[in-house]
Amino acid sequence: MNHIRKKSDYHLFYEALERRLSKNHSYFSTVQQNLRREGGGYAGELRVDRELSEGRFYDSYLVLRNILVGNETSFCQIDSLVIYSKFVLILEVKNIPGILTYDEETHQLTRRRDDGPIEGMGNPVGQIQRSERMVKRFLTQHDISIPVHGMIVFSNPASILEKPFPDCLAVHVSGLYQSLENLHQLYADQLNPQFELRNVQQLFVLKEPKITPMKPSNLPLNLFAEIRTGVLCPKCNDRKMHYSRKLWRCKQCHYKSAQEHLTTLQEYRVLFGEHLTTNEWMNFCGLKSLATTKRVLIESNLEKTGGNKNRKWVISPS
Repeated sequence: MNHIRKKSDYHLFYEALERRLSKNHSYFSTVQQNLRREGGGYAGELRVDRELSEGRFYDSYLVLRNILVGNETSFCQIDSLVIYSKFVLILEVKNIPGILTYDEETHQLTRRRDDGPIEGMGNPVGQIQRSERMVKRFLTQHDISIPVHGMIVFSNPASILEKPFPDCLAVHVSGLYQSLENLHQLYADQLNPQFELRNVQQLFVLKEPKITPMKPSNLPLNLFAEIRTGVLCPKCNDRKMHYSRKLWRCKQCHYKSAQEHLTTLQEYRVLFGEHLTTNEWMNFCGLKSLATTKRVLIESNLEKTGGNKNRKWVISPS
């Protein structure tokens, strides 16, 4: 089964933060700016997914999206890990508009926009080469012999590659199909390796390191103390809902739901972490009764850790 493309930790973090910060907050415009950037990157990844699915090799690959490879202390996050019958392909998707130039001597990517100043960008070549090394090491550790290729895909329509990258394959998304054709042609005369694609896919999934959701650095110190609490109405988006007769109810628009707190739990997870106590949840969601709070958490099917005195609930990603 090909995994569904999910939003990154940063994307989810800024979505939750935008919803729970006052529009008058000094950091709100920064949140919106970062959310637009994350949204653009996500849209680019979806476009690459569509290009993959429209190729003539659609039925002969399995793909893992946003997969971690490595261990808890040393890992890489891969936008798309595509497992074909004769090779594995790592796709690193970049949504960077402007004229892009890579200097092979300094290993520096720069961007120029509308005759503006030249900006330094992160080094995608080093990133894709590190991902290749870690995937090759993973396969070797599990006695799987199959070639590994890396490719940088620039997904923004306004991306202009000034010249080819010397040390790796880098293409605009419009050239992805032809690049895939060329790669498959390299292996056209070779026999398929003796392994099942689905077994390799499941191995990556089973061995994926468990990492605490990542949050941006350099956040204002008082930011989390100023986040709006409560179960917020999805229709009004600025009104706290109250809990009555096993339903969350909005007094303003009269929307009601038995499950609306599940969205709030996911927002708590990306903002504060995946563990919370009963009292922390009661204070955050605005419930008045400890017994009601416990019942709501139990009915949410959360994993429990610890005994009665130090119990914590674990919020799994939705």
